[in-house]
Amino acid sequence: MRTSSTAAAERAAAGSCRQCPISCERVVEPAGCIEADCPRLYSHVREGRTWVGCMEGVYDVEIDLDGLERLQRTKAGFGALRATREPLPICRSEVERTFAHRGPAPCVNPDFLLSGAAAAYTVIASRRAGDHRD
Repeated sequence: MRTSSTAAAERAAAGSCRQCPISCERVVEPAGCIEADCPRLYSHVREGRTWVGCMEGVYDVEIDLDGLERLQRTKAGFGALRATREPLPICRSEVERTFAHRGPAPCVNPDFLLSGAAAAYTVIASRRAGDHRD
């Protein structure tokens, strides 16, 4: 069975595209996770510091929450991380072009640019013990 280039692009959409001299990276902004109150964001305390990360593995690192918040107060902000999995629709993500000076030619893989918004996303809320919302 032959798969379409769009289906192949959807499977490999996270990360990067290297099909031409201009490298494209899919990046996600962890600060957006906090601002959107993403239900897939987790946190834990280790050695007196709070660390946050993505349960879906959209980015592959844990981030010191105090450092993230401190950098967000600067003009540059915390910045973006390379996506290691397909971003969820709630994620603040984009495709960043690197080495754009290597070629003015049009994109040879437009499926990579368009593939990020196709994923379905479902949030299931559950009550914790002692939570008495009515």
